[in-house]
Amino acid sequence: MSNNISPDFYNIVVNGHEKYVFDFKHIAKSIKDEDELIYIFTFSTGEESWIDECELIEKSEEEVEEIDLMALSNSKHKKLRKHENFKHPRVTLIIENKVARKRKRLFKVDYEVGNKSFLDKFSFSIDINESLGEKFIKELLKSKLYTTKRVVDSGFYNCRISNKNEFASFEYLPSKSNISYLKCTFNPSKTDLNFIRSTFSLLKSVCGKDYERVIRTSSLLRVDCALDIKGVKAKNCHLNLSGSRHTTIYLSSEGVVETKVYGRSGKRFHVYDKLCEQGVKSKEPVTRYEIQLKKFNKKIDLESAFDAFNAIPNVRRYSCKKLKLKLKKLDYYVLKQLGVTALRSSLQTESEKRKLRRILEFAEKGEFGERLIGSTRKELRFIQELLFNP
Repeated sequence: MSNNISPDFYNIVVNGHEKYVFDFKHIAKSIKDEDELIYIFTFSTGEESWIDECELIEKSEEEVEEIDLMALSNSKHKKLRKHENFKHPRVTLIIENKVARKRKRLFKVDYEVGNKSFLDKFSFSIDINESLGEKFIKELLKSKLYTTKRVVDSGFYNCRISNKNEFASFEYLPSKSNISYLKCTFNPSKTDLNFIRSTFSLLKSVCGKDYERVIRTSSLLRVDCALDIKGVKAKNCHLNLSGSRHTTIYLSSEGVVETKVYGRSGKRFHVYDKLCEQGVKSKEPVTRYEIQLKKFNKKIDLESAFDAFNAIPNVRRYSCKKLKLKLKKLDYYVLKQLGVTALRSSLQTESEKRKLRRILEFAEKGEFGERLIGSTRKELRFIQELLFNP
């Protein structure tokens, strides 16, 4: 392991405690230069170190619990996630270390952005027997609605057919006996709903009189709600997800913030530069706010799909000006770079944490979650009606 990285590239003292304003560019460059490096940091003690994968895995449960922040390459993160002893800290920085594929750079003077939220992904499983499932897949391929067939290793299904132009797919042949035979996924904001109508008309013809029961009792697996806002950079968005203790920040190999993810597992809130993702250049940035709901605590039938919205935690959005006004300068930098979770972890006393709660209440812009969900209810109702009676 390399020893040429200075352990004290920042040394800022506030209230007798060292607090670090993290240099994303420095961390990204260090990890880019030596992929095996993992950076770890503990807010309460100010201790930091560069370690390798073996050193991290060999740490005891108590030692791992003390790690507040970790920075590592995307490839290293994917590898470690599969390890049974790996545990995410409160803040994770993931650095892109692979050469991004070349994308055509477009120039758009004006990029159309709607003022309403919308459904961005919809996924559900269909519990039909194997013989009907096979017949349905054959009918889809015969109709040429879905022309791509390939083997997948999703951990749940062995095969997939899809129509890439319509952003729709079916996975089938489950790898476990307790999984429904079919899984359908499509993007309501991109998929032509007449295409979905044609798809499920075929399923209706295969299932016959049992179709309504089958489709109404299909299990909702995932629903994403999104909202695009113009003129605000993702890196300057100050947000928090109630009840979440985890923040993940994705950086480019140059240390530029590309995506922020609040929460883990079943409820995650993503913030990212939509135009950058699409390879589009524009005079104004367009930030995508997206909440993902999946891994529900109990089965949600398509007939009861609106119950998914009951699982949405509060999404809090804060005024940059008000935070600057009330927070100490270096506390503001920690929140701006690493989020509320990181700043809360850096505070030493309950008094400091109570004061932070009061400042956050003062700076909150109002219930952002309802704005994020609002318009999607009408979309969801339309999708239900379409699937129940294609």
